[in-house]
Amino acid sequence: MNQGRVRPQLRFLQLAELCEYENLVHGFSTRRGGVSEPPFSSLNLSLNVKDDSASVSENRRLFLSDLGIGDNPLVQAKQVHEDHVLVIEREMTCAAGFPENVRSFPADALITALGDIILGVSVADCVPVLLFDRRKEVVATVHGGWRSTAVGLGSKVIRMMGEIFGTRPEDVVVGMGPSIGPCCYEVDEPVISAFANLSPYWYEWVREEGRGRWRLDLVRANQTLLLEAGVPQGQIFSSGFCTSCQQDLFFSHRRDGGKTGRMMGLIMKEESHR
Repeated sequence: MNQGRVRPQLRFLQLAELCEYENLVHGFSTRRGGVSEPPFSSLNLSLNVKDDSASVSENRRLFLSDLGIGDNPLVQAKQVHEDHVLVIEREMTCAAGFPENVRSFPADALITALGDIILGVSVADCVPVLLFDRRKEVVATVHGGWRSTAVGLGSKVIRMMGEIFGTRPEDVVVGMGPSIGPCCYEVDEPVISAFANLSPYWYEWVREEGRGRWRLDLVRANQTLLLEAGVPQGQIFSSGFCTSCQQDLFFSHRRDGGKTGRMMGLIMKEESHR
């Protein structure tokens, strides 16, 4: 796995390797710099965790404004923890003022060739995966939770980008944001069995702890899926952060017993450079 060069800000971090593309905007939010009260303190970006809706709207406004895209429509995947991929068309978005320009659809991955449309994925331990086809200028987000990963979602997204937009895997650049690391992610036998059925390389992602418990490396599992789909290893980058370890920076569903906020990974292709 390539350790990306992280560019940290208060409310978000970026990977320098993705910043090299002038018409691409991306970011992974932190938990800092928002207005939400505990246990969602402070930059919770989800309306699905019983946080105050006005606080969430303000947090979203702050995050998107920091990235200079506060007026752009945001389309989010409302995860179903399967392999549901949705292609976003213009009629599925709304150009009204913030926060009314936010739309959410049941899916685990989003793809679009549209410019100036933000694709977002909500996370609090799962891997937020951002993809950019440099040639066709197609962007995608993948929710890399264990269920979606175990059914090969990353490979499916690459395949669909090829079938619909003519994407070649060798033209795809990938950024993976903060997620729970193998240092903190302990799983049981049913989870490991699901991965063992996915790839002959599954043993490279896990470490046996005994008593039917394993440590799982979700980032590496998602990387392997993308490599098997044809994305070059030198074009896949990870932030290297563990959400569970870095309590001051990130929310973690597992660490906080489910009572916590959500972060967001997002990507957008600009129609015209700013």
